[in-house]
Amino acid sequence: MASSPLKAMLPPPEFRAPPPSPVAGVHPHGLDSPDGDDEFAGFLSHSLRVPKLNLPHRIFPQEATAWNPPAIDFRPLISPGDAESSAADLVKSAAAAFGCFQLVNHGISPGLVAAVGAAASPAFGIPLESRMKAARSPERRWGFEVEEEGEGEEFLWWCRNGMRDRRELAAIWPRSYKDFSDQVEGLWCEIQKIASRVEAVLLGKKARNEEEAADGSLLCLQKHAPNGSHNAGIKHELLRMLVRSWSCSCDLSLHLPGGASEFHIYSKRGWYRFCPENAAIIVTVGDQIQACSGGFYKHVIGKPVLKKEDPQDCISMAFHHTTHQAIAHGISRPDRQGEKTISLAEQIMVAACLAIAYHIIAFFFCRSI
Repeated sequence: MASSPLKAMLPPPEFRAPPPSPVAGVHPHGLDSPDGDDEFAGFLSHSLRVPKLNLPHRIFPQEATAWNPPAIDFRPLISPGDAESSAADLVKSAAAAFGCFQLVNHGISPGLVAAVGAAASPAFGIPLESRMKAARSPERRWGFEVEEEGEGEEFLWWCRNGMRDRRELAAIWPRSYKDFSDQVEGLWCEIQKIASRVEAVLLGKKARNEEEAADGSLLCLQKHAPNGSHNAGIKHELLRMLVRSWSCSCDLSLHLPGGASEFHIYSKRGWYRFCPENAAIIVTVGDQIQACSGGFYKHVIGKPVLKKEDPQDCISMAFHHTTHQAIAHGISRPDRQGEKTISLAEQIMVAACLAIAYHIIAFFFCRSI
């Protein structure tokens, strides 16, 4: 069912309070006068203060904030009429305000998603040595991606164009690759249509045909850590998500959380979590559409999170939709001449460098006292 009017979609706070002023703190060891003058030593111990800067938790928040993105009915988007215009406005508003929304009644059956997950499950049981032969690399966009030992999460990237990838995967996965390929082809066709329609709404242009639209897109299948064991802290999790987003620049990402009961997103507003609607597709805006819109649409990074009570054989999927259409067409947006958009990745890198520089300066400053 479509979401309530726009006024019900209250966005999370975009700006936090400014950083506090440096708070002076007494030197922990005090100072003794070289001549033993007690009054002079007392004066120094009360007057000499080292500033203590308390940085806000904007870039690395302590915990994810609960939030509910809008749920939008997909059916009006493919039905001409006033309902289509209203739903399109809702999609544009959600992408501009939040960078994330949910699609319900999209037409992809839960049975198809479950069949793809079941067909992909044997791939993660292939011996590590064999998977490394088909590992993903900068030169090869598809393949296996295995986390560091002990992380517990595994990824299989699949693309539709070209046959070489299918031959190499079939060579290390001879028994059930044909079944997986047939199932994932069916899912690809369905989710590609949805991604193309959403992109056409955002760009205000007619979508390209499916063969052109499929060029550059990727499907990522993720096997989650059992029992929610992957919990290395929010800072580590953010950096992992950030690195992965750099390796997969896209227009839109359409997430199928599978059996995961929680979804996390990160943007310049902070870290947020929510429980997805039943059988919903979660759409996050990619960096390419944000760039071509001059920052009008907000790029966010998202991933499903497996909780202890969720099915432990959960495999989630993310379709990363990529075309050259967004850059070629651009979109209509408010006049933003003279503004320079700084990407989310650049903001986080600058913040991390400033934090490291602060600790280095503070260390040497304390050593010099």
